[in-house]
Amino acid sequence: MAVVTLGLTKIEVGDIASDGGMGTTLAPLGLTFQDTCKFAQDDPEETEFFAEEVDDPIVIISRPGKVKFNFSIMDPVLATLKKLFGGTITGIGDDEKWEAPDKFPNIEQSVKITPEMGLKFEIPRMKITAKINGEFSKKGLFLIEVAGTVLQPEKASVAKIMASKVITG
Repeated sequence: MAVVTLGLTKIEVGDIASDGGMGTTLAPLGLTFQDTCKFAQDDPEETEFFAEEVDDPIVIISRPGKVKFNFSIMDPVLATLKKLFGGTITGIGDDEKWEAPDKFPNIEQSVKITPEMGLKFEIPRMKITAKINGEFSKKGLFLIEVAGTVLQPEKASVAKIMASKVITG
């Protein structure tokens, strides 16, 4: 039976495990804006080595392209801004506010992508950057665009991407 991966149930993000492996406490950042979730790999890079005596390469070394993940959050809360941009949250209740940091942070997290059916993906270590894409109109939304690049896990013998079947029922 063919496995078809389709739809999106949730994208969860959380701290990388203390041993450098896949994080275990993950949570959604918010709702994913329709048609913005993309998971793709760049073309591989090939380095060809030639000898003076022949026209064809003697050896070709291939390096896989970077794996990237992009999506937009349509309902960010203050805690989401802090998680994606750093900074601090001050105040309590209605007086709570997020204050942006002076310096752009380096954010690395574990990420799990769960579709409605097919294969779910776990990434133990992903470099995450975000930017604001706000539109204040009757037909636009305030969005946070999130981009991630898969990194080599710091824990030995842990794969950079793991896929497994979604259990439905």
